[in-house]
Amino acid sequence: MKYGWKALLGVLWVSCLAGATLIVFLALGWYSPWAFAAAGAVGLVFGIPAGIWNARKLRRDDPNWKNGRYVKAPKGLS
Repeated sequence: MKYGWKALLGVLWVSCLAGATLIVFLALGWYSPWAFAAAGAVGLVFGIPAGIWNARKLRRDDPNWKNGRYVKAPKGLS
């Protein structure tokens, strides 16, 4: 799954950030289509880099990833 983690984590980050931003906008009383558009833009601008960073960090910190490829754990550890 070469690009799967980036796609999954990117969508998760974008959705969470856009949703949180929209909740803040609605709580502040900004009820308009522009609030939804601005929340989506905030989610895209900050969520895509965060998802890419998160996927890279997971691979960097995982001992089973070597040179961009998944390596099975030794027997007895999995």
